[in-house]
Amino acid sequence: MDVSAFLLNNTGKVIGDSWFVFYGQDVSPDGSTRFSVEQGAVRESITIDFRKLSPAVSRIVFVLTINEALEKHLNFSMLRDAYIQIVDSSDGTELVSFMMTEYYSNVTSMMIGEVYQHNGMWKFNAIGNGVARDLAGLCELYGVQVV
Repeated sequence: MDVSAFLLNNTGKVIGDSWFVFYGQDVSPDGSTRFSVEQGAVRESITIDFRKLSPAVSRIVFVLTINEALEKHLNFSMLRDAYIQIVDSSDGTELVSFMMTEYYSNVTSMMIGEVYQHNGMWKFNAIGNGVARDLAGLCELYGVQVV
């Protein structure tokens, strides 16, 4: 299971291919968004510094994907206890959490949530929308060119 973030402009597409943050590209071009794996744990995290975030980014979508799900016939019905959590890094306070409660056998990727700008403020929306696409399919959806 991997977490990724797509930094989108107001058209719903990435600004460019490097505006997709995941295990293979762990920092956005503006340095605002970083992927990391917590040491000693099986948790991955995406950290956002909104002070560094490019003004061209109006939405960041977080997705969970299962590595090689299509090739190995893996799906979300085989998972438990997946969640998204937003924490204030200055003091560790949990701001929002969203536990996934439904796991489907026809789902290989999940858009779990997004932060978006509304009236000059950043807000969070839990999505929980599962699709039968792999990471490359999600890249295509959000405008990342996969080679």
